[in-house]
Amino acid sequence: MQPRRIAADVVVIGAGVVGTGIARELSRYDVRVVLVEKQADVAFGTTKANTALVHAGYDAEPGTWKARLNVRGNALYPKTCADLGVAYKNCGSLVVAATENEAGYLHELKERGERNGVPGLEVIPREQVIELEPHVNPGVVAALWAPTGGITSPWELAIAYAENAVANGVELLLSAPV
Repeated sequence: MQPRRIAADVVVIGAGVVGTGIARELSRYDVRVVLVEKQADVAFGTTKANTALVHAGYDAEPGTWKARLNVRGNALYPKTCADLGVAYKNCGSLVVAATENEAGYLHELKERGERNGVPGLEVIPREQVIELEPHVNPGVVAALWAPTGGITSPWELAIAYAENAVANGVELLLSAPV
């Protein structure tokens, strides 16, 4: 079979949650975008095994693009999900320490997160962890509480991004390895 030639200003390779999100954002501008996926549908790769966590941004190295974009992206999730009809829950997140040594690392994560601009981070004691998460291992020592952490369905979000991008003029090519 002869390859099909397609004109595009931007080609996005991969229709997981990242690729579909990029395609959706680009669909807002006057550019011809083609989204290419080697699988039979969107969200068939890594996205289908994603943990669904919307990270608060405490783990990235301060000053990096990842740190800046993680915190900014986290703040966009509630509105983006609402706009696309995808469930989003701002439930916060816990990084649990099972030993005193691990508890010391929580303070490093908190400091890193604060340097990244993550609001509301707290290292909380065992009692407060159990109050927030009653089914946690009873051997818990402490936890880093990140109130801006959340969850969403990565595959539903990828599908919604792709549908919106296509509705806005993006061409989606499935079963199209590059």
